[in-house]
This record gives sequence, structure tokens and C-alpha cells, in this order.
Amino acid sequence: MHLPILATFILSVLATAIPADTNGINSSPWTEIVDLSTASAPTVEQAAVQARKLLLSETITTLSTIYPYGERHGLEGQPVGLMDYYADCSEDGNPTLLGMKIATSFRNAAAYNSSISFSIRMHSPHMFSPAAHPRVALIGTLSTVPPDSPEAERVKKCFTLRHPDARLWAPGNKFHGTYWVRFEVKSVYWIGGFGGIAYIGWIPTEVYRKVKLPFEEVQRTIEGESGGGEKEEKMGWRRFFYQDL
Repeated sequence: MHLPILATFILSVLATAIPADTNGINSSPWTEIVDLSTASAPTVEQAAVQARKLLLSETITTLSTIYPYGERHGLEGQPVGLMDYYADCSEDGNPTLLGMKIATSFRNAAAYNSSISFSIRMHSPHMFSPAAHPRVALIGTLSTVPPDSPEAERVKKCFTLRHPDARLWAPGNKFHGTYWVRFEVKSVYWIGGFGGIAYIGWIPTEVYRKVKLPFEEVQRTIEGESGGGEKEEKMGWRRFFYQDL
């Protein structure tokens, strides 16, 4: 391997694994160049911050479920992972999903004693290897947001800021039976990149939940995704994320 390529590879791995500051909050944990001689793996608290930053920055997940007993195609007990939209609309790291009655993931998750996981990874064209990208798996349960409630209206506005096209099949449309769903996180498994200088392992749920991302970072993320639109709508995200702070 040529030296410039090797150097790029090493820096990509380090950029993935090392937080940018002692708190892992004030700048991106994936774009800092660090000193090999002093590099060390993030703490579990720093990894929790990185996980919450990743949840905020991404908008597409893979939902993995198990086909339930009595599945009509004979797939009982078989796993399936399918893409879905999500948005980080809460302060505690419980992402919002747009459930659909005909969708496999939500049908499977509604079955008795079912299980579901929520997986995301960082997408960056500037990394040497996708294997160095941070990723996280959230394991939990789904709870339905009461329809026609203030909370349903809040998450609708938050979700459609990140996914404007989802307005077409949001609850109340004429084509699909849809509803707002909260993914309630019970367990968090984080892979910060390659081992040794990345945190890899379980993050206690209470540590994950208590992370508070800086207001400015949330602002940059949401405004960057809103794609223009009316000024009132574009800036309206503030009350959805920080209305209780």
C-alpha cells in the first residue's frame, strides 16, 4: 500500500473514532485529525454523544423484525430488514417513524412478543472506507403517538421538515393507513469505527438518553435538511426540539 493511501486510511479511522474535544460535543467527532501517539478510545459518555449526533444527522434507518407465528407465506421466525424514514424529534434519543398498516416492519412489530431493531450508519464521501464509518443499533419497542393530539401535530411538523415528500402519506391521507410511531430505545450498541481507538460496545440507555446536543448543532442540521421552503416553516423546528428547555 502506498504511503499517501496508508496515511489517508489511518486518518479516516482516527477521524471516526476520536471525539473532537474533551466532551465530545463542540465539534464533529469524525473530522478531527489526531496524533497517533496520543490517540485513545472515547469514553462511553463520549460514545453516547457521538451516537446521538449520528441519530440527529441521518434520516434513513433499517428496521429489522421477525416474521410472526402464522405468517401466511411460511416465513415464521425469519428475519427481515427494510429501509424506512425516521426523524430525531425528541430530546431523549427516541426517534420518530411514520408507521404504515400495510408495511412489513410495522406488521411484524405489532405481533405478540415481537422484537425490532433500528440501525443507522454515517454516510460520508470523504471517508477512505465505509468500514470506518460509525454505526449504531438501537433495540426497543414501538409506541403509537395518539392521533389528533398536540404531540402528533408536533412530530408531523418535525418529521416533514426532514422528509418533505412524506407529507403525501402522512396520517390523514386518502391512500394508506398511516400513523406516527415513537421508537422507544431499550438498548444501544455502538460501533465507532475500527477497534482499538474506537468505542465499540453497549452504551447504557440512561447515558444515551441524558445527552443534550448544543442548540446550534441542531439548528445547522435541521436547516440544512429543510431545503428552503417558507421561512416560518424552516425556522419552526426550534420549538419542536427545544420547547421544554
